[in-house]
Amino acid sequence: MIEETAQVLRLHDRMAEVVTQRQSACGHCAAKNGCGTSLLATWFPQRQLVFRLNNDIHAAAGDTVIIGLDEAFLQRSSLLLYALPLLGLLVGAVAGEYVFSLLAWPTELGAILSGLLGLSAALVAVRRISAGSFERGDAGVKLLRISRSSTPGNVGFHVAHVARGIRKQE
Repeated sequence: MIEETAQVLRLHDRMAEVVTQRQSACGHCAAKNGCGTSLLATWFPQRQLVFRLNNDIHAAAGDTVIIGLDEAFLQRSSLLLYALPLLGLLVGAVAGEYVFSLLAWPTELGAILSGLLGLSAALVAVRRISAGSFERGDAGVKLLRISRSSTPGNVGFHVAHVARGIRKQE
């Protein structure tokens, strides 16, 4: 289980709205000064991620909590996100090349067009599968426990500021 510190913004029935700060691992690496990833992390601002999770631990608004991501879910999601579009691209390209060769048209053009069509279809499938998984409540993220420390730890932001930003977006 991959764990991260978060803070409860508000409660909705049995759901808790929690916010966490996206962290880059580059600050902890000894090679951070010579690493391209560390340089990219400094260019892009850190985003706050907001989740609505089942409040099985009975956390209250303002509590610092530990949320967890199941590693098996992360592996399945990564496979879905990377392998399915790649498969769609390859199958589309091979099918397009074959069909265009039967029609005596330029096979490279058929491979490119059909490859892009296969990639697009695979990306639509990934989006639908992901949305269905999220609607079923199988997002892989859940509240684990209330943190015993009184400070938010690595969350690094003020909850009231985040709540104001969320209200502006709604």
